[in-house]
Amino acid sequence: MFFKVKNYATMQTALDELCAFLTESGIPQELVFDSKLIACELLGNVLKYTGGESGLHGEIKDGYIGLKILSERYFALPEKIVCSDVLCESGRGLFLVNKLCDGRIISDEEGIKVLLKIDK
Repeated sequence: MFFKVKNYATMQTALDELCAFLTESGIPQELVFDSKLIACELLGNVLKYTGGESGLHGEIKDGYIGLKILSERYFALPEKIVCSDVLCESGRGLFLVNKLCDGRIISDEEGIKVLLKIDK
């Protein structure tokens, strides 16, 4: 599945479609929620910090949910993802994403890809 995300309204539609896709594929609801949270954090970062459009690509393959967040502009992850304080407004979202996908997060010129293991 792939969705173009131009703004926060289309982001909501993409998230709803992602949840429907995962639910119809038999993914447990806790992983559907985790996937939605991860996609929301990453798509929101692209919209907020790059000012450009983004895309959401999702797939289920080899026991993983794969989410790729595409960006018109390069959006690199920091070398080390840390959160110094739970009330910190900067970096907390990426910290949560990294923890939810057990560190399976990759950044390249196309965007950010995360993998969630289905049989946690």
